[in-house]
Amino acid sequence: MAEVRNKRLMERYVNYDIIAPMYDRRYKENDYSGVQEVLLNFIDADLSARVLEVGCGTGHWLEVLDGQEYRVAGLDASRSMVDRAKRRIPHAALVHGHAEELPWQATSFDRIFCINALHHFSDKPAFMTEARRVLKQEGKLMSVSLDPHTDCEQWWVYDYFPQTVDLDKERYLSGHAIRQMTLASGFKGCRTFEAQHRVLNTPARTALEHGRLAKTVTSQLVLLSDDEYMQGISRIWRDIEAAEDHDEVLTLSVDVRLYATIGLVA
Repeated sequence: MAEVRNKRLMERYVNYDIIAPMYDRRYKENDYSGVQEVLLNFIDADLSARVLEVGCGTGHWLEVLDGQEYRVAGLDASRSMVDRAKRRIPHAALVHGHAEELPWQATSFDRIFCINALHHFSDKPAFMTEARRVLKQEGKLMSVSLDPHTDCEQWWVYDYFPQTVDLDKERYLSGHAIRQMTLASGFKGCRTFEAQHRVLNTPARTALEHGRLAKTVTSQLVLLSDDEYMQGISRIWRDIEAAEDHDEVLTLSVDVRLYATIGLVA
């Protein structure tokens, strides 16, 4: 069964080289202040700390830390993402590579984090083992992500593109599974907590007209075939017109939580 799931996900590959030019739009249109606060509290070290982000994308979070004068490094599997991150933070140690084979020596870092990235790693236990290897004693690992296994999330993506629900349950680990995997890799004191609760209601017509529902806005939509995506967009237009026939406005709802899981090298 696991092989079937992995094959299905491989067939729905997210090409971040194509998404890279539009990727930072998410930080302009969405509030991630809670995640930022959790990240800064997680670092909680003096300015000599060495910090690595795995799945660094275009360098948004590393730029936040770079402003705090930490020594930062990043790795991403997308060369286009890394190239953009290098332009953003030219003095950072940024590498094109894979989470399962971190190209650094043992005990190189004080903190490692990945934000909305773990679900993209092809071998999550291998990443955990690598993170444990390159962290120093008293070092910490943090992952921040959705947990669709709670079945309490309300999101227009899940409402109008139903294929994304099962795909996310295959891609994302539950908080419990992440803790168990972190513990199995040699970390101690693992805990999971809510990093941010995002609630937003946006008029559907406005979102469509401003390109906020483009296929590239989130990996959930990128994974869909063009037909699946257009079917969802058609459903949204249908409900917009039905609402307007009654002088109402259709809103697209977001009520989701991002969870952080932390483990310690002791």
